[in-house]
Amino acid sequence: MNLSRYSLTVKVMALCKYSGINPRLCEFLFNYFREPDDLLKVGADMLMKIEGMNRTTAENITRTAERLDEAEQYVDSLKKRDIEVVTRFDPAYPVLLFELNNPPPLLYVRGRLPEMTQKTVALVGAEVPTNEGIEMTTRLAREFAEAGVQLISSLDGGIDYAAHLGCKTAEGISFAVIDSGFDALTADDSMPLAIDIVQKGGLISEYPPDEKAAPENYMEANRIMAGLSRAVVVTELYFDSLRTLDLLKFCNMIGKLAFILIDEEYGALADEESLALAVEYGAIPMVGYDKIEDIIKALV
Repeated sequence: MNLSRYSLTVKVMALCKYSGINPRLCEFLFNYFREPDDLLKVGADMLMKIEGMNRTTAENITRTAERLDEAEQYVDSLKKRDIEVVTRFDPAYPVLLFELNNPPPLLYVRGRLPEMTQKTVALVGAEVPTNEGIEMTTRLAREFAEAGVQLISSLDGGIDYAAHLGCKTAEGISFAVIDSGFDALTADDSMPLAIDIVQKGGLISEYPPDEKAAPENYMEANRIMAGLSRAVVVTELYFDSLRTLDLLKFCNMIGKLAFILIDEEYGALADEESLALAVEYGAIPMVGYDKIEDIIKALV
């Protein structure tokens, strides 16, 4: 087969979509073989020499070249829907994601990706926030936007919604990392916000458009959010803020800066157990809005 007639995007798509390799194995294989062409040409017996490889996955990889035409049609169908596929081999791929031990081999993007040469912060928190938490988050988002800081959050409601909306009021740029395919964004409250985000920023997912959210997907989305940002800032969290606590735990694992902003009047918008756990994960408490400038300076 003449592999040269297919784009790099098509080859990576075929390997990811049809061979069944997960991001961690994909990272190992691409570091070992360097180029998708080398991986597409290798035999199953050679692949079986790789630690952690099973026969089914090895045989799927060896058959991937047979599905390149199918992958090409799929990539073309995404282009018609204004969905860009960015692979780990593309210049546009965010270099910070390579700090992860399992960077996504490809990203599905509506709009655009963050500029890695600019400061970027993830602003997150409780899914069921208080009015004080929403007020704190929107103010913080505005100040980040006015300072030219790109903002990243999810579309899971609560504090994360407030982060995007606060950024919008200051005409800033925000990005949403989602834990499903784009077609799963059917909620009445998330779709208008998603449309607004795409106007200047972007929606980012590692899942094909038709993939629905699974309970564990938020952990995978968290690693991308942490990877894309220079630091993570939390404004409100409680015992049931599992997504936010998981993100702080992951930041601690990879050495990513994390902060908890504490209001001078209301105090920490968190229960004692969650606050203590966040600090155990390495999150730095910052009291007062005058600390925002210090956080921005730390985004290097």
